[in-house]
Amino acid sequence: MRLIRTIAVQACLCLALAGCGSDTHSVHERGIIEYATLLGISDSCNVQIANPWKSDALLQEFTIDRAFEKVIVSTNSLAALFSELDIAEKIAGVSEPEYISDSTIQAMVRDGRIADCGSGMYPNVERIMDLAPDAIFISPFEGGNYSQLEKLGIPLIQCADYMETSPLGRAEWIRLYGRLMGVEAKADSLFLNIRDRYMKLCSLAATTQERPKVMLDTRSGSAWYTAGGGSTIGITLSDAGASYAFRDRKESGSIPLPFETVLEQAHDSDIWLLKNSTDHTMTYALLESDFGGYARFRPFIEKKIWVCDVYRTPYFEETAFHPERLLSDFIAIMHPSTGLKARYYHPLD
Repeated sequence: MRLIRTIAVQACLCLALAGCGSDTHSVHERGIIEYATLLGISDSCNVQIANPWKSDALLQEFTIDRAFEKVIVSTNSLAALFSELDIAEKIAGVSEPEYISDSTIQAMVRDGRIADCGSGMYPNVERIMDLAPDAIFISPFEGGNYSQLEKLGIPLIQCADYMETSPLGRAEWIRLYGRLMGVEAKADSLFLNIRDRYMKLCSLAATTQERPKVMLDTRSGSAWYTAGGGSTIGITLSDAGASYAFRDRKESGSIPLPFETVLEQAHDSDIWLLKNSTDHTMTYALLESDFGGYARFRPFIEKKIWVCDVYRTPYFEETAFHPERLLSDFIAIMHPSTGLKARYYHPLD
């Protein structure tokens, strides 16, 4: 592997950024990591983060020398995780605090203890300079340009956890973030508890007899975007004992489909799960007024639609690192005899 440069900042971290011409096909030193495919952590705390978009490259490789004391985070899920790990006081700034529902983070933003650093796409560089953080945690994207932030000379931690396809794979990144922030034992304990709970729920789902057919989401413009069978959602539905309408599509991301294809393959579904990203209460009448074709699906006719109001629940904040909570929701909906109660979804009015 060709190393381009090494950055040392306040003796907290040494970053050796991997070159695009690396002959590493993926993380080759997984070490303590069991589920994540894009992350490796050796016993000596050497960290490798694979490039999700290039099979022959790494995003980063670095060695953790000391914990960070002052950071900026760009996602609400990571901010909420730091709050759960009792290290919110180490957050100097966040991106788009209006989308963070964690009460501790919100209180610290209101009190001025955590600064608003703009959006992930358009960071407030001047404010970040004033804060002088030890590191900035960013969400990388394909072809991303971080030149403005790189000019600051502050280490960038590329949080590619959201590109993991395994529910427990993404959650396992908790172990990296704990080591970076000096709470290794607490982070490991949290992940192990999440893993054990997820496995127990899988075992519970396996004891059920029915495998209800499930469809997801709604149209957006001319396409109906639904999760691939190889995605985190597709895998979680399978673990919940559901028969996902598009389980045979092995894509790990979202699939744009024409309405006719969704109607053909999912019209006889038993349950329909959808997310409401508006600020008004979704109803059957509103759903049909948006697009009359929805009324042709059996869950609409039989009133078997469940909705998650993403602006009223911490769905995105929590499920990123707590897949067991989403799995519990799915099992509660698919198999009510288990006695579980849904946390994010509720029956559509």
